[in-house]
Amino acid sequence: MGLRTLSRQIALSMSALALATLAGCADPSATTAEPEAQNDAHAGLPRMSLTFTPGGLEEEAFVDVTVELTGYDVEAGEPFLTAPAIFAGVLGAPYGEGDVAPVMAFDTEGPVSLTRADNPEDPNNFIYYRRWLADRDTFGPIRVQYRAPIALVPPTLGAGPPFDLRLNEGVITGAGSTFLVVPDTNQPFQMTLNWDLDHMAEGSIGISSFGRGETELTGPAGRLIPAYYMAGPVGRYPTDGEDHAFSAYWIGDPPFDPDETMPWSEEVYQAQLDFFGIENPEPYTFMSRPNPYPGGGGAGLTNSFMLSYPGDTANLDDIAITIIHEMSHKWVGGVSGPPGATSWFTEGMNVFYTRRVPLKYGLLSPDAFLEDVNKHARRYYTNAINDLPNDQIPYLFWRDTRVRTLPYDRGSLYFAGEDARIRAASNGERSMDDVFFQIDEIREAGDPFTPEVWADLMVAELGEDARTRFTEMMAGALQVPPSDAYGPCFMREETPSREFQLGFDASTLSSEERIVSGLVEGSAAEQAGLRNGDRILEPVALEAAQSDPERTLSLSVGRDGERFTLEYLPRGQTVTVYTWARTPGVDDDACPL
Repeated sequence: MGLRTLSRQIALSMSALALATLAGCADPSATTAEPEAQNDAHAGLPRMSLTFTPGGLEEEAFVDVTVELTGYDVEAGEPFLTAPAIFAGVLGAPYGEGDVAPVMAFDTEGPVSLTRADNPEDPNNFIYYRRWLADRDTFGPIRVQYRAPIALVPPTLGAGPPFDLRLNEGVITGAGSTFLVVPDTNQPFQMTLNWDLDHMAEGSIGISSFGRGETELTGPAGRLIPAYYMAGPVGRYPTDGEDHAFSAYWIGDPPFDPDETMPWSEEVYQAQLDFFGIENPEPYTFMSRPNPYPGGGGAGLTNSFMLSYPGDTANLDDIAITIIHEMSHKWVGGVSGPPGATSWFTEGMNVFYTRRVPLKYGLLSPDAFLEDVNKHARRYYTNAINDLPNDQIPYLFWRDTRVRTLPYDRGSLYFAGEDARIRAASNGERSMDDVFFQIDEIREAGDPFTPEVWADLMVAELGEDARTRFTEMMAGALQVPPSDAYGPCFMREETPSREFQLGFDASTLSSEERIVSGLVEGSAAEQAGLRNGDRILEPVALEAAQSDPERTLSLSVGRDGERFTLEYLPRGQTVTVYTWARTPGVDDDACPL
């Protein structure tokens, strides 16, 4: 396996990278040597076997997890087990709290009592850990048991990473970050994942980010956390039941046609491998599930991603873009820094390549490319807080949808602008692609890729003005790319549009009770009848309304024991919006850069 392949495989999405960094996990792809070399290197490692047993599907669904450890001992008072308490804004199973049974451990001497010693809470709600200490030394093989509860918990802001452990149409899905408890160590294990599906429908299979059915892998136990798990009677691609380099799984009858979408997704994946120069990649898995609420999206974890979509999804172009975006995360990677503060690159650069690569390979039409450019542009220029400095984003990222979308929008416009300047300065000889592959070389060499390194790379291309532009962008300066930023096919236009205005304090939507406060006098929300003190009864997904200036917002409201619905257009003052249109007389063939 080449260094480029290895470097890209450890360059996970923001969430997985944050987990690996903060948990101190070893390289999650450090087990990709040739089989004979693996056997020599892993001889004598302790063993860990995990068995997943779903049950209660007709009542209160759960997944029983049994972890068996051999060749591994823990001393009294030392860290023994760990699990995320919160991961990318999504809560982990609260074992031992309320009605949730505690984690139990046993060895040859009998039960091993455990003491909780959690990390301090993360005020930004990105990630922190629960930890269990052993109250005595352990002896011989260890068995850990726990029951992960399954309950539908809509995201606080109406949409979020699809990590929660969930039951849909007899199929269980979720990320390890929300239910797995694993040894609290960087010690590598020889691991086996097993599935006991006796209580599921006939024909059910178990899948994880590491493969289908019983799976062998080696590495630290923390490798299992940033990964997806799925079990039940699922649709699959390819249909021959064999193992493939690219596999896809879905539930029931999704709003997209799997017979068209999954082969197209594999084509996109192959195009990304070619563009990013990836050789001999590990197998990749695409999973999907419906949401019983309006929001949707996706998130990439280890060698996989999960697509989530509302059951009544009508815009299949958005699903296509999400598929491209989440697969692209694997190759784009991130920049050093705390979670949230790095999203200008992790998400902004990924949006940039989400469009560029499939357009180049004929898998995204120029019109679809243009639609996505303008979706992000409209959302950015009508965002009342688009001048928010980057260092304020982490605290607000999971509390305000306008903040959560800002790095995607501002970052992608920044990269488009700098790409245009590089092409102009080099008379078309260089582009952002050349800078990106320099970043790849930095990662391959094992050197840190930091914001300061990024600024230096841009100065080498464009002079000190590039450092100034980067500093200003991070401080919140408005980003307006040149008219030809997206190539000869597209030209910039100025149009008036109305600023997105929720009409009340955005923190209302992330609070536990969702009690309306800070109602804006004269706003569309007030004119629709909303009042301070009203309670919003259901989570609200704002992304679609932010992107579409004509889309109304519907709120389920409670007041004085009554429940009613208010609908209004969440828009305020008129602002200037920069969008792009097709350049007359330029053929589609000239669009890819």
